[in-house]
Amino acid sequence: MAYLLPRAVLIIIAWVMTCALIKKLWPEADPVVFGVAGASWVFGGGAYFAYLRKLRRDIEALERGHRYSMNRRAT
Repeated sequence: MAYLLPRAVLIIIAWVMTCALIKKLWPEADPVVFGVAGASWVFGGGAYFAYLRKLRRDIEALERGHRYSMNRRAT
């Protein structure tokens, strides 16, 4: 959870900044535009979290395999 929270906060900040930029450049924007911007950040963040989780699992598997091969060589 400690690894998830800072990244989630960054995604929320990015969404707020995107909405502020839309509001500044296009004052009469429909609220659906802000929802679409939020949804795109949610899906992008979800893909980012999934990639990091997969990367962490792959690294752990490589470390386990390396430890196994080192133990096998030592005997």
